[in-house]
Amino acid sequence: MRTLALVCIRVYQRFLSPYKGFACAYRLHTGRCSCSQLGFRAIRRYGLTGGWRLLRQRTHLCGVAHRRFSVATVHRRPTAYQRGDCDCGAPCDIDLPASGGQWSWCDLGCDGLHCGGSDRDKRQ
Repeated sequence: MRTLALVCIRVYQRFLSPYKGFACAYRLHTGRCSCSQLGFRAIRRYGLTGGWRLLRQRTHLCGVAHRRFSVATVHRRPTAYQRGDCDCGAPCDIDLPASGGQWSWCDLGCDGLHCGGSDRDKRQ
């Protein structure tokens, strides 16, 4: 079982890790070995059960490092109210007859309908 786990880690390191597009956050922050390198060494030295315990602790610390040190680079999408989006409750795929052709509820935009999410009326 130990040999199978070590082979799986080596396959991951060789064929998947270089192409996944990101690296171990703990290794990037501390300069120490990556989670997969530590897992390989721990399983080889302490066996599957002992190595698995150490690997679980390391992946927890890696997640903490990722959340703590990469928050500044994460671009979260603002809420609908902050973006100024409008959910007028009308389905956009319904075409309504108009004098010049066809138009839909989404063609009206938020200027044509009051959505209730704007403080424009309060300012006036």
